[in-house]
Amino acid sequence: MKLSILFCALLIASLTSNEQTFTMGKKCHEKNAAASNLLKEKQYQGAFDAFSAMEKSCTTKDAREATANGKAEALNGLGRYDEAIKSSDAALKVTNNKSLMAYFQKAAAQIKLKNYDAANESFSKMIALTEKNQDKKTRASNYALISQLHWRYLGNKDSANYFLDKAIALDPSNPNFNIQRGDFLMDEKKYDEAFVEYDKAVSMGKGDMEMYDIRASARIKMAQDKYSTTNTQELRSKMTPKETEQICTELKKAISLGLKDMRMDMFSSLVCK
Repeated sequence: MKLSILFCALLIASLTSNEQTFTMGKKCHEKNAAASNLLKEKQYQGAFDAFSAMEKSCTTKDAREATANGKAEALNGLGRYDEAIKSSDAALKVTNNKSLMAYFQKAAAQIKLKNYDAANESFSKMIALTEKNQDKKTRASNYALISQLHWRYLGNKDSANYFLDKAIALDPSNPNFNIQRGDFLMDEKKYDEAFVEYDKAVSMGKGDMEMYDIRASARIKMAQDKYSTTNTQELRSKMTPKETEQICTELKKAISLGLKDMRMDMFSSLVCK
């Protein structure tokens, strides 16, 4: 399953929607933009160095928040999670505990450190702040994140479904929430119900490569569970013609849309004609 992709997509969307319009000077704004671009390119050491340099010359409140959050994200990317938490706390101190991005980065580090209760608390504080925001789409994305946290890391399915329901109620046109619901159902081996949600996402306009990658992975997972094997050649010999057709239809669509995955390419070459 491609659950981590969806989680990251939701995280990026929520972070972007909460991005501030900084009141720092032109030079500092340019430095912030350059360092942020390094983060987008996953050049974490370069980003950390850039934000550290910016920290020395850009000292307004907004600049201090930006550098602290930027350093936290870079440190998370470098796997330096304890330091990322300290940098997130610095951003929270500057903003009197009102920086959503700081809570995001802090929770991400806490998850990596397997401190799930603390991560849940960080996300809950973020949600408490977000509920004051009139932007429904922002609140919906944050609810979906909390839902993922409960499902993946805390094992609290009731809470996960509760928060996902809130996300869908706020932003019913977002197909990513239907994908998330489908992923939850896949975890519970409720395959037919999962594909009802995936089909809804497609009908809502989610017809890109990521969607068909998810669908192909789900079809393969169904067959692997049914026949108790992950061996592709065994699956090929055991699957019904209908099952083979379903998998290959999804897989060929994903590949035609640009999927580049050696594992999937190999599966396609062995199973699909």
